[in-house]
Amino acid sequence: MRGIHMSNVDREQAMPYTSMPNILYGFEAFYACSNKMESSEFHCHDFYEFYFYYKGGQYYGIEDDLFRLEPGLMFIIPPFCMHGVSGVGEMIDYERAYLNVSPQTLRLLGCEQIDLDQFFHARVKKGLNHFQLNGEDADHVRRLMQRLQANQRTDRQLDRFQNYALLQQLIALICRVVDQSQAATGTVVSSGIMQQVLAYINSHYTQPMKIADLARQFNVSVSYLSHEFVKYTNRSIYDYVLYRRVMLAKEMIHSNESLNIIAYQCGFNDYSNFLRMFNKVVGISPREYRNELRRQLAGP
Repeated sequence: MRGIHMSNVDREQAMPYTSMPNILYGFEAFYACSNKMESSEFHCHDFYEFYFYYKGGQYYGIEDDLFRLEPGLMFIIPPFCMHGVSGVGEMIDYERAYLNVSPQTLRLLGCEQIDLDQFFHARVKKGLNHFQLNGEDADHVRRLMQRLQANQRTDRQLDRFQNYALLQQLIALICRVVDQSQAATGTVVSSGIMQQVLAYINSHYTQPMKIADLARQFNVSVSYLSHEFVKYTNRSIYDYVLYRRVMLAKEMIHSNESLNIIAYQCGFNDYSNFLRMFNKVVGISPREYRNELRRQLAGP
C-alpha cells in the first residue's frame, strides 16, 4: 500500500469481508447470550446494523467515538461505518442482538409512506446514533429478534411474508424510539490517546503514513501505539488502514468511476496492489464485485 511501512509483526492477514448471510431476503436477525466470547475486530459493511445491548460488555466504538455500554442501549450503524466492541478481551455472559438490513429492504419496508433509508441516514448524520430503550421496549426487541432469528431462513412464501411482518414491527419500534428520543446521554467516554489516533487515521487513511511518524506525533512509543491500537480495535494499524481503504473502494465502486481511479483515490499506489488487497479482504475482484452490484440492481 502506498506509503504504509509496518513491521512483520503488524502484517497480519486482513479478516475476509463477509456479506450478510441472509442477503437473499435483505435482512439478518441475530440474538445470543454467550457464556464466554472474545471481542471482535472493528469492521464495516454495506448495510445498516441495529445493535441492541443487554449485558456482559464494556465499550462500543463507532468510528473514533467510544461509548460505555449500558443495558438497553441501541446503536444505529449506517453502511460503511467502522464499529465494534472495544478493548474488553474476554466477555462473560455477553447478551446482545443485532439486526442487519440492506438500504433497499429498508426502502421497501417503508411501503412508499416513508423512505426509511433517508430517515435513519439523516439522524445518524446529525450524531443521533445511540438511544436508550426502556425495559418494556428492550424486552419486546428481544422477543422479536428471537422469533426472526428462528424463522428467517425459509423458502416458504407464507413464512417469508410473516417474517417481513415481524421485521416491520421491529423497525416501527425503532422508528418510534428514534423519533421520540434524543441520543442517549452520559455514555460517551472522554477522549483518550487512542481515540485521537483513531480520529487522525480515519481522516488520513488514504494518505501515506508510518507508524513511527504517528507515534512521534502523539508522543508515544511505537510499541505502546501498536499494542494499544490492537487493544482498542482488535486490529493492527496496518490491517485497519488496509481494511478502511478497501471498504472505501467498495463504497466508491457503486459509482461509475473507473477502477484505476478508485484504486488511486483510496490510497493504493498501483492497480495490481489494489487488486491483490481487494481480493484478500472481499474475496472477489473489484470488477466481479461491481458486476454483482449491477446484477442486483437489475433484479430478476
